[in-house]
Amino acid sequence: MVRSEAAGLDLRGGHPAVDLVNTVSWRGDPLRRTEYLVDYLDLVAWARHAGVLSAGEARELAVSDPAAAGKALHQTVRLREALHRIWTGCGSTGDAVTIADTYRSALRAQRLAIDGDAAGWHEVALVPQTPLHRLAAEAVTLLTTVPLSRIKGCGDSACGWLFLDSSHRQNRRWCSTADCGNRARVRRFYERTRDGGPGR
Repeated sequence: MVRSEAAGLDLRGGHPAVDLVNTVSWRGDPLRRTEYLVDYLDLVAWARHAGVLSAGEARELAVSDPAAAGKALHQTVRLREALHRIWTGCGSTGDAVTIADTYRSALRAQRLAIDGDAAGWHEVALVPQTPLHRLAAEAVTLLTTVPLSRIKGCGDSACGWLFLDSSHRQNRRWCSTADCGNRARVRRFYERTRDGGPGR
């Protein structure tokens, strides 16, 4: 499989559906904005990296029919953008419909299997939409079990990444304290010293 930059993205969101939203970097800075899901192979590589697909599934999906793969990528990006709008407080009824329709499609691709004393949902087949279906299920579970306010935006507005705040006080500010948080501290220090504050 071709190496993709998407396979190296930091998974800072705390949940696969949030990490999907973070496949666009620097949403708040048009000059640095980066789209990591450029083609279907990027989606497959990222889904493998994020634990949504196994290595074998990723290899099999990497040779999907181009038309079906392109459609699956388009649908995944639509889901991603609907989730982003919902979690940033800009969502609409149309975004909720997009998420619900994608989830219903995921359910139609499964069957209920009974095995002895256990029952469970199982995918009928591995298809180009499999990563989309799994991500839709993850997203709906998160949306319906965790308050929307627990999904927060990085304190660096240019970054644009989101994260599930699972901190004890739910006061996390940065997608990464070592990255965006550190940049903000350096910027504040520079501004203080430039303006004649401590250090001059």
